[in-house]
Amino acid sequence: MKRLNVFVLIALFAGNGFALERARGILVAADKATLSSELAARVVALPKKMGETFKQGDSLIQLDCRLFEAQLDKVDAETKVARMKLDNTKQLNQLNSIGTLEVVIAEAELQKVEAERSMARFNVERCDIKAPFDGAVEQLDIHRFEVVQQQQALMKVVSRGRLEADIIVPAQWMAWLTKNKVIRLQVEETKQTLQAVVSVIGPSVDPTSQTLQIRATIKNVPAKVLPGMSVVAEFQ
Repeated sequence: MKRLNVFVLIALFAGNGFALERARGILVAADKATLSSELAARVVALPKKMGETFKQGDSLIQLDCRLFEAQLDKVDAETKVARMKLDNTKQLNQLNSIGTLEVVIAEAELQKVEAERSMARFNVERCDIKAPFDGAVEQLDIHRFEVVQQQQALMKVVSRGRLEADIIVPAQWMAWLTKNKVIRLQVEETKQTLQAVVSVIGPSVDPTSQTLQIRATIKNVPAKVLPGMSVVAEFQ
């Protein structure tokens, strides 16, 4: 009699639309990037090592910047001279000693060196590669004292505080699955339960497997939960 009551309870639970559906997925970092160098220079410092965390704006890779700093100093001096020449030219023009053309030329020369100064300052800033977001170093492809080239991949970084789950679900679920639906994620490696919200539903169905990919955003990420872990998503 007790078994029958349990069976009836389960049947009513499913009949009222509370049936639990499950699908497998994997955790991915909401933000990830491969940092590369915009300059050809020698690596002088690596403040963060593989696995270490950082905040947005922290210095991750520092390049030898002496050449670019010297170029900036040179252009700073040229800018100062060009500004003095322009001031002197304007004074002479007011005294009718020179024409307006000389003033225009002096202004153009100042604009030119100011543009060169902006480029030199930009190169100095590029010597210090900073973190684009809060996260951790996933992979480090260089060592201190190595000379790197332009566009060379140096470091892979991933966010730690913001994780998402990529989940493969049957196409038939589109009959009831919607964005912003709250789901539960059971993390297989840590045995923790997370709450997530369906944020993206794939635009197409795989014709062979009749499945599609969805993405769920996790609200609160425990410290032990990492990208790459497997989850079982529970839909109710």
